[in-house]
Amino acid sequence: MENIIVIKIGGVASQHLSETAIKQLKKWQQQGKKLIIVHGGGYAINKLMKEKQVPVQKVNGLRVTSQSDMDLVTYALCDQVGQHLSRQLIKAGLEAVQVEASLSKIVTADFLDKETYGYVGQVQSIQTDYLESMLSSDMIPVIPSLGFDSRGQALNINADYLATAMACELSAQRLALMTDVKGVMENGAVLDSLSVGAVQEKIDKGVITGGMIPKIQSAVQTVLAGVGQVMIGDNLTTGTVIEV
Repeated sequence: MENIIVIKIGGVASQHLSETAIKQLKKWQQQGKKLIIVHGGGYAINKLMKEKQVPVQKVNGLRVTSQSDMDLVTYALCDQVGQHLSRQLIKAGLEAVQVEASLSKIVTADFLDKETYGYVGQVQSIQTDYLESMLSSDMIPVIPSLGFDSRGQALNINADYLATAMACELSAQRLALMTDVKGVMENGAVLDSLSVGAVQEKIDKGVITGGMIPKIQSAVQTVLAGVGQVMIGDNLTTGTVIEV
């Protein structure tokens, strides 16, 4: 399908979409764009784990997730963040549909590195038939950052990586990685653009650190796979554009 835009929503935006973001989504739809929203839920997961007195551990910007953590992760993503996002979009007049029961048919995953990260997954494949059917009806799929292995085990997937896989598989026109930062910051200013070749140097120099590392790596993979444009920012119109 043409004119697909994949939007990853994380951070504060997953708790409350701004009026500006909603206006941009509506504008894209009016322009004939097909929208897919992939969301994380780090804030909600952290809050829930704190309430349950479960320690939070991250390695290389990724959340270490035990098997027992998966119930909390799934609840936070689906019953809290996903439902809240869907309600906001519907209230704004957008036909959003939370994808939960059918997710195991869409996102096939395997363990990223079980010894290091636990029940954290990497995407193996994306089945697009169900998504394309929804897009054809001008629905907006709202997808939590989860996947399922061949045994039906749910795995926690970094939302940036899942959005990347979706964008690549659907040959999206654009991928927007919406987070809490304005973009890639260097010397106190946002970089308007960043070439794929310069990314590793920025990581080595400590310009790109922590949770921004998987975001940038996702953006690089997406650009190299042929997706038209990848942008990282705290809104849907400005930020750092990753380019070849």
